[in-house]
Amino acid sequence: MTLQSPDPIPADAQVEQQPAASGRRGLLFNVNLVFIAQVVIYGLAFCLRVVLARGLGDEGLGTYSLFFVAVLVAGAIANLGVGLGNIYFLNKAQYSYEELLSGSIFVFGASSLAALAFLVAYAIVLEPDLFVSGRSYWLYAMALPAVVAYVLLTSFLHGRSRFAALGGVAVAQGIIGVGLVGILYVLDELDVFSALAAWVASFLLADIVALLLVGLNSIDFQRAPRPRWNVLRDQIRYGAQGQVANLAQLFNYRLDQFLVAAFVSRAGVGHYTVAVGLSESVWWLSSSVALVLMPRLTEMDPERAAEMTSLACRNTVLASVVAAIALIAVSPIAIDILFGDEFSAAQTPLILLMPGIIAACATRILGSYLFSQGRLIYNTYATFIALGLTIVLDLALIPSSGVNGAAIASSIAYIASLGATLYWYRQVSGRRIGEALVVRPGDARHYLDAWKSVTGRLSFRKG
Repeated sequence: MTLQSPDPIPADAQVEQQPAASGRRGLLFNVNLVFIAQVVIYGLAFCLRVVLARGLGDEGLGTYSLFFVAVLVAGAIANLGVGLGNIYFLNKAQYSYEELLSGSIFVFGASSLAALAFLVAYAIVLEPDLFVSGRSYWLYAMALPAVVAYVLLTSFLHGRSRFAALGGVAVAQGIIGVGLVGILYVLDELDVFSALAAWVASFLLADIVALLLVGLNSIDFQRAPRPRWNVLRDQIRYGAQGQVANLAQLFNYRLDQFLVAAFVSRAGVGHYTVAVGLSESVWWLSSSVALVLMPRLTEMDPERAAEMTSLACRNTVLASVVAAIALIAVSPIAIDILFGDEFSAAQTPLILLMPGIIAACATRILGSYLFSQGRLIYNTYATFIALGLTIVLDLALIPSSGVNGAAIASSIAYIASLGATLYWYRQVSGRRIGEALVVRPGDARHYLDAWKSVTGRLSFRKG
């Protein structure tokens, strides 16, 4: 399949305000679209995890996961929040497409050079050994720029609500990653280095796809070294608020893997990786809804945005509870069959993670609302509350309870994050907390409308 670069979005394009009924249909369509993409993306990630578990074993999967998380953390720092700033300012139409893109390219180049300098200095002063060693260590030099470029480029697709393109880039990355690792596994050439190299290659190729979709002719390479500093300052100033929260959230999600490696073993990291990977499948719907809601809520008036948020949140929570129950029921058999007997220890932490995962589903939706109202700092506050609990509880529970202790700590932290987010949601929206969590009988009408919308499209296509 080949991808062609679409016509660039005009720099002065305005976000269209849609009538309420049309907006609901558009929201539903985009949620369906993104949900399908999320299912494919998580499905590919699941397949990748299965192949890696079979090919690398629990210790090898643990080492792979530590490299993966280290790159994600470094990438979250290196992009300076410019990706989130792009999403916000594209919807506000405050700066032109080209101005935002120029600042993004500057940040990419500066962060790539800084990363390379750090890696060389670290290798000289200490040694080339940071979770991985030798030639695997130098893969960081390509991995970090690839991830930063991915975040920055896809922010332009997200900011313009180009969800089909956004999903296409993510799916392309997943297909390439699974394909490369699958080939290595079949050829019996899969080891930690080759697995990591395949992961890096998948992001580099996905960056090319994203660049084509963003539009090469939108890039002014002469301006990139000299961006408009006031625009870049605003990109960083606004985005950094949310990026600090994203970084703290990433630590909430992944810090325990480093501590499991320190207090238990890399094999324990492998077991925990499987548990976390399976539990996060419950996030499919909430991720899709939050992704679509973020730009849509930003363009709505405050009252309508609050109403849309409460409706989306309570129904997403209901669907997540159902999904969690189903996953717990099939997990004992699924883990042994797919990953092998050496990963059976992942079953208990999977169950312990579920209360927190459901809470995180609600937090994602409410966080999109706070973002849309310019109250991004509240997400940061809530996340740091959870991060503090994560650190304290991980240090208290992992040494004594191992992987199960990490799962308990994560669940408590996610629930605390939801509690704080609910408090600020109520302060900003003026709505009761129950509206965001408790499903109402009248919500059945929205399910009926969704069913009619789907069947109507199918009937139209058949006709």
